[in-house]
Amino acid sequence: MTTLDAASLTASAEATADPARPSRALAARRWFLVAAPVLAGAFAVVGAYADPAAGIMDDRLFKIYAENPGPLQFKSLGFHWAYAFWIAPALLVAGYVKGRGAWLANVAAFLGFVGMTTLPGLLFLDWYDSAIGQLYGVEGVTAVNDRMTETMWGITAFTVPGMLGFVLALPLAACALWRARLVRWWAPVSVLAGFAAFTLSNVMWWGCAITTVCFAVFSVALERATRPRLG
Repeated sequence: MTTLDAASLTASAEATADPARPSRALAARRWFLVAAPVLAGAFAVVGAYADPAAGIMDDRLFKIYAENPGPLQFKSLGFHWAYAFWIAPALLVAGYVKGRGAWLANVAAFLGFVGMTTLPGLLFLDWYDSAIGQLYGVEGVTAVNDRMTETMWGITAFTVPGMLGFVLALPLAACALWRARLVRWWAPVSVLAGFAAFTLSNVMWWGCAITTVCFAVFSVALERATRPRLG
């Protein structure tokens, strides 16, 4: 009799539970999606602030990286996670887009996949450049990079998908959400504004801070778009 009563109580509890209420696991997945754009901006600020050669693009960069391996590691790790969180939403929003915008969401997810699997890992090259520069000087770094570029086509095959994923995945995902009428027009605009601040500032810390603010606006749109629909 006790066993039957316990089984009846369990069945009754399951029957009366709200089926529309998301599980904690699904809620955690949703909040990771919502937080990812802000985390991307925050890690970009860390990377840009720690970069000992911020704003420098010529051979002086290799010399500075060779002389400053400590802050360089924070720079590279910061941008590694910035790019990862930057691309992650393109993979995660696809499941929310049904009907209008679904194919666009598929394209964004594919670009997100090729970007996620290539671009963040490229930051490891900073440490190679620094070590080569410490041992063989700037000429050594330049010679190695030139040799790789001249003799290995795989470098282009590796980097181009990463850059395409970085540039296109998040904006296309935002446009897919807008086309599905899950977000307003200002959601994709905030993504484009954040990317513009990132690039036009030459990836300086203040530009990354503006990116973080813009991406926070997009996170608000994501939170609204992914709320569980009850009833």
